[in-house]
Amino acid sequence: MSKPKNFLDYVPRRNKNYEYDVAKDGKVTVHIRWTGPYHKVASVLFKKPEVSHIDLDEMGSFVWQAMDGKKTVLELSDEFAAAFPEEEKPVERLAQFLKILHNNKFIVYNVPLKDE
Repeated sequence: MSKPKNFLDYVPRRNKNYEYDVAKDGKVTVHIRWTGPYHKVASVLFKKPEVSHIDLDEMGSFVWQAMDGKKTVLELSDEFAAAFPEEEKPVERLAQFLKILHNNKFIVYNVPLKDE
């Protein structure tokens, strides 16, 4: 029987479909380019912009830049806790942030294989 996958062993990486910029103060802005026929219609009819800009706060920007596609969630949580020592429950906060990023398709996970 195989062991269940552990979320802390997942390796998050940024979705390559989204561009981002890092400001001088270290804050990250993720750019979402809206494409496809429905978005084109919405752009024309409802004056919806073709590109949306999502500004991350200091903690979100730190995590975004720390994700290199090699570090596990556990390694990221250690870095996060060291960078923000005043933060209560850093692992839970990081996990919630990663869940939001994943649900919005900003990141994908490299999931560890089950043990055989």
